[in-house]
Amino acid sequence: MYHDLKIETTGIRMRFGRWKYLTNICLVFQLCYFVLASLMDIIALIRGQESKTLLTIRDTFFASFAFPYGVFVATSFWGIYSIDRELIFPKLLDAIIPNWINHALHTWCAVAAILEAAINCHDYPRNRVGITLMLSFGVVYISWLFYIANTMNYWVYPFLRVMETYARLSFFTVCATILALFYMIGKWMTVAIWGGAATSSEIVQEKKTANKKKVKKVE
Repeated sequence: MYHDLKIETTGIRMRFGRWKYLTNICLVFQLCYFVLASLMDIIALIRGQESKTLLTIRDTFFASFAFPYGVFVATSFWGIYSIDRELIFPKLLDAIIPNWINHALHTWCAVAAILEAAINCHDYPRNRVGITLMLSFGVVYISWLFYIANTMNYWVYPFLRVMETYARLSFFTVCATILALFYMIGKWMTVAIWGGAATSSEIVQEKKTANKKKVKKVE
């Protein structure tokens, strides 16, 4: 994020800065999540137990924002890029944004989210809660895009400019469906890897119970 924000974009329209791009917002999501997760590990080491409140916040944030939006940014960017890169990442940007930053912005966000889902168990909220939170942010972001377009006659993403209104609405509907699918994929990964409907709190409890049994056997 630091190196990306330091890049000069003279001659390129940067109204509202880079914060109008979902990519940058997704980076903030992941930064917030991993900072919170790290702090929770430190607190758990100091106190000897996890905070249930922080655990709920961490896992809900991961389920509703960090994972689905991280995977969505990567798949949507590279999907559109493979069709026509000029619609989302024009060639002129190659001389401005290094390739490694491009992958950090549009590839690593998915890799980090998938790895986190694979190596850590998360307590997923009820579907109606998690998906509602996820889509609520999507509605806010889409409203932000339309606000910029209507007040400044400028579409943040060039491909939206060439679409008719009904096509844009259809596109956003498809995006919402894909986001919901990614949310469920994250949940399915948790169930498949950690078994059944196990949650992280249940797994911690099972470990404690197993350790107690081992101690009794030794005694």
